[in-house]
Amino acid sequence: MSVYKNLFAICLIALISACGLSNRVEAKRPNVLFITVDDMNWNSVGAFGCKIPDITPNVDELAQSGIRFEQAYVQAPNCSPSRSVFQTSRYPHQSGMRGFYYVDADFKTLPEILKEHGYITGVLNKAADTSLSPDFDKYWDVNGKVSGAEKRSADTYRKMLNSFLKEVESSNKPFYCVVNVADPHKPFFNDPKSAKQGFDKFKPSKIFSLEDIEVPAFLPKHPKIKQETLNYYNSVKRGDDCVGAVMEALKKSKFYDNTIIVFVSDHGMPLPFAKSTIYQNGIRTPWIISWPNAIERGTVDKTHLISAIDFMPTVLDLLNLPKEAGMNGSSFKPQIFGKKDTNRKYVFAQFDENAGGIPRPSRSITSKKYGYVFNSWATGKYPFKCAAESYVTHKTMKALAETDEIVAKRFNHWVYRTVEELYDYEKDPDALNNLIEDPAYKEVADELRMELENWMTETNDYVLPAFQNKNNKEVLNKWMAKEDQKAIDRSKTIKWKRFSNRSGKTKKDNKLFRVVD
Repeated sequence: MSVYKNLFAICLIALISACGLSNRVEAKRPNVLFITVDDMNWNSVGAFGCKIPDITPNVDELAQSGIRFEQAYVQAPNCSPSRSVFQTSRYPHQSGMRGFYYVDADFKTLPEILKEHGYITGVLNKAADTSLSPDFDKYWDVNGKVSGAEKRSADTYRKMLNSFLKEVESSNKPFYCVVNVADPHKPFFNDPKSAKQGFDKFKPSKIFSLEDIEVPAFLPKHPKIKQETLNYYNSVKRGDDCVGAVMEALKKSKFYDNTIIVFVSDHGMPLPFAKSTIYQNGIRTPWIISWPNAIERGTVDKTHLISAIDFMPTVLDLLNLPKEAGMNGSSFKPQIFGKKDTNRKYVFAQFDENAGGIPRPSRSITSKKYGYVFNSWATGKYPFKCAAESYVTHKTMKALAETDEIVAKRFNHWVYRTVEELYDYEKDPDALNNLIEDPAYKEVADELRMELENWMTETNDYVLPAFQNKNNKEVLNKWMAKEDQKAIDRSKTIKWKRFSNRSGKTKKDNKLFRVVD
């Protein structure tokens, strides 16, 4: 009888092994935690070169736990258009998310696809800016809402993630969770508006002084500008505190070891020549990926160009899920694990319109060395419009420009730009010296113009006719007049993500935007 028992045991063990269960439960599919911060410049992070001691210890620790990409970009330098790219792998002019309104998409987003494959999905803060349509249930099983001053509290994010993870545990599903940290978005810590709205109730774990910081090279050196810069960096610190709270909650859970963690900023700091521009300080982002026991710790990739358009295909690839038709990006999973890719030469980016619906379409192509910018509106007739106009730095620059010729030249460029711009980012990372008229850079400019036009053609960019007439200001002005009228019409009918726009209150508007250009 003992012989039969032994034979039965051997057969049972073989059967279990064949089924891949050998003395353990089948390995669960990885989770994905996508952490974003709002308006944090790429070089405001210690791991990415910020010289302020102890500015971002939590993000730095995350970088040390995995891989950081130092040539990483987003496709748009303002909130909702930028965030849409991560979830769609489509450029804003393709998805329709050119501005701050909802769109009617005829394709599936990343959270929809993951839900179909058995994932529980969650968005914690900024559901509107992370979604295409107002039907949040279509994308998210859990919508963690937070408003007012609580958005600046590290404990808020800890509690929200803990609550979400409880939902995950009861569902017995893998998860995809987007955590959108509000800092260092305006108003900054210690801004008058921040104090008035109660945001300063939540202080950063360390408060820096004027002696600790420097004004960015792309802004004038002035006491008022330095104070606003200080307020920004203290908000960066508070944002890092929030990231630390999120990571603390994850590490205390049972999910940490099997979670892919991605960290980015949606675009650059909310000051002139950064946010709302497609210079490096507008579109370059800190990008970190950590996956315990899978990605080698402390890896640094200084070579490969990656961008938001690649996020969705990379996530699907890491989860071994099929590629979705219509995506414009490509997976950089091989580069995460150390393989080389010599085919990535350029990143394309765009600005279409501000949160109020005022269009100022620009396009850029960025290589590892150069950046070319086309501004369809920069004929001298259309001044640039964005939220920075109401901030101290912009107002100070405007006042200084009345008596200071150097500041006047810089401020005039901010307001009116030129139709074409070219920068050597290796020598001039802050885009201070426009080389477009320099004969020595003609070949570079011609190559980038050609590549940009090819991209605009391939992606059916509505700005292409303007680009093809870039040397004719009369044509550009007529084109801009038509685009401005279209924007006015949209502002009166389209369902907006904000309470008001250039035409007034938006609550009554219910249409969803469809791309017809």
